[in-house]
Parts: sequence; C-alpha cells; structure tokens
Amino acid sequence: MARSNPIKIAAVVVGGWIVLEVALRRGFVSVAPAVGIDPLLADYLVLAIGFPLIAAILTLYALEQGQRSESWERDVTARALAGGLIAAIVGFVLLNGAILIDIVLFGFGETSRAGGETLTAAFEARPALAILFLVGNGFVVPVAEEQVWRGIVQTDLVDGFGVVVGIGIASVAFALKHVIVDLSVSRLTMLLTLGLLLGVVRHRWGTASSTVTHALINTVYSASAVATVFL
Repeated sequence: MARSNPIKIAAVVVGGWIVLEVALRRGFVSVAPAVGIDPLLADYLVLAIGFPLIAAILTLYALEQGQRSESWERDVTARALAGGLIAAIVGFVLLNGAILIDIVLFGFGETSRAGGETLTAAFEARPALAILFLVGNGFVVPVAEEQVWRGIVQTDLVDGFGVVVGIGIASVAFALKHVIVDLSVSRLTMLLTLGLLLGVVRHRWGTASSTVTHALINTVYSASAVATVFL
C-alpha cells in the first residue's frame, strides 16, 4: 500500500483519540449511574479497557494508511530499558519542578481539593478501586498512549516536519489532549514537560523506552496517591 501523507495521518489520529476518549470518559462515565455503575469505577474501566481499544483502533488506521510497525521501534532491549529507567529518574526531578510552576500559575483550587477528598473516600470504601487505578493508570494507560502519541503521531510528525518541530507539535498535542479531556489547564506545564521528555526518549531510544519511562512515572505518582489513603 502506498504511504499516505504522514501529517494527515497524525492529524486524524490526534483528533480520533480526543473524540474517542471524550466519548468514553464523558459519555460512558456520565450514564454509568443510570445503569448502576459507580462513575469512578466506570472511569477506571475506561483507563484499563477503553484506552487499549482506542489504541488498537488508531493503530489499525495507521497501518492501513501505510505506516510501518517497524518505525515505532518497540523492541525491548537492555538499551531501551536502561534509557527508559534513567529518563524516568530525570523526569521525576523535572516534573516536580513543573508541578510547582503549575501551582504558582494556576493554584491548587477547591476543585482539586474536592477531587482528592472524593478519591480518598472512594479508596477507603472500596480498596479494589485503588488496585484498578494502579493497574490502569500506572501500566495500561502508558502502554496505550505511547503506542499512539509517540509511536504513531510523533513518528509521522517527525517525518513531516523534522525532529525538533515534530517532537514539539506532538508534545503540545499530547498536553492539549489532557486539557480538553480534563476540562482544566491546571497541569499544563507538567503535561508539556512530560510530553517533551517522552518525545526525546522515544526519538533517542524508541517507543519501548518511552513506554518504560511513562509507566514508571505514572506508577510512582499513582502509588503515591494510593499510599496517602492507606498509610
């Protein structure tokens, strides 16, 4: 099959992810109470099941448009694992600084406090939710997002615009996706920093490496949120 325009593929994949995630996290979660499903449970099911489905749909689209799976560089090697681990350690320093900037810029409002209190109450009442959250947000989400945002989107944007611009656009798109889905800019600096870090790691060591970095970062922050409830 002839290769389609890489920039067009990237644009369709970005738009497709946003539409599908909004449909699941705003649509399915909003109707969950009507069928007797706790909204928080519904949201975590979207993370654990919905994200892989979104990634699978968009991956099939990219392959049908002529993108080669070899270009994603998903080989799990010692070099990729080491690069991902080192990048995660560096990432914790960068992200903690970015979080402080976000607090200065956007504050830590009542919405964030209320969300934390809701999460604490839910985990205390149903510890299984904490496990689902850890698995979904800590492991499944990074695997799905790295496949699409660094494997597919960044690959095509770098092909179309070059390394610097391609990584930059992919990072901004990744951050804006979260802003749109969350309906909040309160994590904007942190998300831009994370996107740039993962973009550089993917370009240097491959998508397998950026997946390791993303999974380690998400797991540590998710485990910290759970630990504040039970410890």
